Amino acid sequence: MIVKIVLMFTLITIWIGLLVALINLFGATKFWLGHATKRTQLKPLKRYPTVTIVVPAHNEALVIGQTVQAILDMAYPSDKLELLLYADNCTDNTAKEMLKVVSKPEYAKQTIKVIQRKGTGGKAGVLNDALKIAQGEYIAVYDADAMPEEHALYFLMRKIQEDPKNYVAAYGRNKTRNAQQNFLTRCINQEIMVTQRIRHIALWNLFGIGYIPGTNFVILTSAMKAIGGWQNGALTEDTDLSFKLMIQGKQIALAYQSEAFQQEPEHLKDYYYQRLRWAKGNYQVVFMNFKHLFDRSHWRVKLEEVYFISNFFWFNLAVILSCF
Repeated sequence: MIVKIVLMFTLITIWIGLLVALINLFGATKFWLGHATKRTQLKPLKRYPTVTIVVPAHNEALVIGQTVQAILDMAYPSDKLELLLYADNCTDNTAKEMLKVVSKPEYAKQTIKVIQRKGTGGKAGVLNDALKIAQGEYIAVYDADAMPEEHALYFLMRKIQEDPKNYVAAYGRNKTRNAQQNFLTRCINQEIMVTQRIRHIALWNLFGIGYIPGTNFVILTSAMKAIGGWQNGALTEDTDLSFKLMIQGKQIALAYQSEAFQQEPEHLKDYYYQRLRWAKGNYQVVFMNFKHLFDRSHWRVKLEEVYFISNFFWFNLAVILSCF
């Protein structure tokens, strides 16, 4: 009897997983059928809000120069930008590489600060420090290894302006900067492309659900201050932030035309520890937000909590049980 119950549990769970995958595929297909043939027009924005761009960097001397250069070359009015570059507890030449780029004559009139930080909290700690001094109406975050394309920020701000009352944040898509390095990076690039072109787009198109990613996003500065900033020490501060915004009934809009190129692990060991950290962080978020299944939180929060529970507990358990 017990064996039959376990068998039915695993079969139903796996079929539900397949159904969810089909729903994602339907949502993404519907979106792309309506947008694939549309030509992108770069019309001037109704207004150009001030944006503080924050770049946290820890021992990123090899890539930070190219990233800073790409940020400074973005097509957004330079007088509307403030750039805060953080060399966070670095033991290499990260700060020197930053200064080498920002000291060029063409950037002399721009508002740029290179800050050598000695503090705690990791990336979230850097972002909270930046929040205290940010002058922009919005804060944009780019990781040290994430090179935005020329119009990445433009598309993010254009999406925000579609519904500024509800869209307190907007995020774009990421591609693998070192995709052709080896077989592992090609696989990671394929994984990212599929995830972002199918699941993220399906969730936004069907349910209006978006996530704050680790990089290539903007958020209203006042909204960040209202929720108390980023959680110091959080392993996945982006997922934690996404839930906090959804709890308030706010939306994180997908600007699918905004893209950035991000460095990915080139060795299995680095890849393993990156995904282990992400998994631990997502477990933290699941436990922290479990209570919202039973309160009056926004329905998007409940839907996402159910998804995370299903993905990290229920479905994994069913797969393990199916092996016996």
